Amino acid sequence: MKKIYLLIDNGHYFGHHLIYDKVNVNFVVNYFYKKNIDVKVLNLKDITNNVLKLEDSIVFTVSSQKPYHKFFLNDINEYLTLKGNILIPSNNMIKAHENKGFQELYKNIIGIKSLNSIYCNYDTISYENISQKFKYPLVLKKLDGSGSKGVQLIYNEHELKESINKKVYDFKYRSARYVYEKLKNIFTNSTSEKLKYYSEYNNYIIQEFVPNLEFDYKVLIFGEKYYVLKRNIKKGDFRASGSGNFEFVDIENDLLNYANDLFNKFNEPFISFDICFDGDKYYLIEYQGIHFGPYTQLFADGYYYKVGNSWKFLNKRIQLDEVLASSLYLFMQNNKIL
Repeated sequence: MKKIYLLIDNGHYFGHHLIYDKVNVNFVVNYFYKKNIDVKVLNLKDITNNVLKLEDSIVFTVSSQKPYHKFFLNDINEYLTLKGNILIPSNNMIKAHENKGFQELYKNIIGIKSLNSIYCNYDTISYENISQKFKYPLVLKKLDGSGSKGVQLIYNEHELKESINKKVYDFKYRSARYVYEKLKNIFTNSTSEKLKYYSEYNNYIIQEFVPNLEFDYKVLIFGEKYYVLKRNIKKGDFRASGSGNFEFVDIENDLLNYANDLFNKFNEPFISFDICFDGDKYYLIEYQGIHFGPYTQLFADGYYYKVGNSWKFLNKRIQLDEVLASSLYLFMQNNKIL
C-alpha cells in the first residue's frame, strides 16, 4: 500500500483556524491507526526544504486563504501531483479554492448544469454575447472572497462596462509603470500601446440572477453525513452569504437528493455547496472542496444520511475531527485507494 501523509501548514490541517478551533491532527492519525493504517504527519517545511522527497504516496493536503501563501501552496500541490502523489482532496479542488473562475470551468468539465455564467475580463468580454445569453439584472463576482465580498448586482450594460473597465491599482511594478505611461501619454501624446499593456483589471464571473430569493442553503458534506444551514437574505439585499441570519430547519428530500447528485459528480471526501431554489429547480451557486468554513457542521444538532432512496436525520453532534477522519477513510475505501 502507498504511504499516507497528512500535510500540516504551521501546525494546522483543514483550515479557518483563526475563527474556529484547529483540527486535532493526532485524532485523525489515531483514527487511521485504529484501522491498522499508518498515517504520518508531514510538515510543509519538510517539502520546501527538501527534507523529504515525496513520491508515489497519498497526501491529505491543504490550502490557504492568504493570497501569497495560497499561490505558494498551489505550486507545492502541483509539484506533488507531478511527482506521482495522490492528493486528497484533489488538485481540482485546490485550483477551485477561492477561484470562482475555475469553479465554473470545472463544473462544465464534470457535467454540472446550473445557473448560466461566463468567466471573463476586460480583454475577453463580449457585450454582444452577454446581451444574447443574459437578462438584466445579472450578478457580477470577483473570483475570490467569501461572505458575499466582491459580489454585486448589475442592472444594465452601462453598469457592467463601468465595473469591467475599472482599473486595479496596487504597489507593484506594473501599476507604477502604468502611472508613468499615463503621465507620459498626457504630456507627449505618445503611443497608448504601452498604456494598454500596463493596465490591470479584475477577472470576473458573470452569473444569471435568480429573482425573489428569500434564502439559500449551505450544505456541508463529509462522506455520508450531510449538514444543512438555511441562510436568510437581508431585506434590500440579494445575497445570503454573510447575512448572519442563519437557521437550522427541516430539509426537503429534493434538496438532499440534489446535493447528493452533485457530490457524486465531484467525487471528493468532503465539500461545501451554496445552493439556491427558485421555486422549481435547485441551482449550485458556488462550492469549495478544501479549506472551507465548518460553521454548519459545528453548530448543527445532527446530520442527514441516506438509507436506500430516503433520508433520515440523526440528532447527534460529532466533533469535526471525527467527521473529517471518517470521510477521508470512506473516500479511500470507495475509490479503492486503501
